[in-house]
Amino acid sequence: MKAWLDVAVLRCSNCGRFYVEASWYVVEMESDIECGECGNEFNSKKNMVSRALLEFQLDENGQIQSVHISKHL
Repeated sequence: MKAWLDVAVLRCSNCGRFYVEASWYVVEMESDIECGECGNEFNSKKNMVSRALLEFQLDENGQIQSVHISKHL
């Protein structure tokens, strides 16, 4: 069995720290995020550097067996 998650990689506009968030949160909501490293608040959509679809391989009980990049978006 399989399941998927669309994720976005963001980068703090002040210190450069990377974050990964669900793409709906970044693309649809365009949420502001406070950097845990420097405290800077930045717009997630404007600071998105990449996006990918992750594929989760699940066993018959829904337990995650493996994860890999299904597609770069």
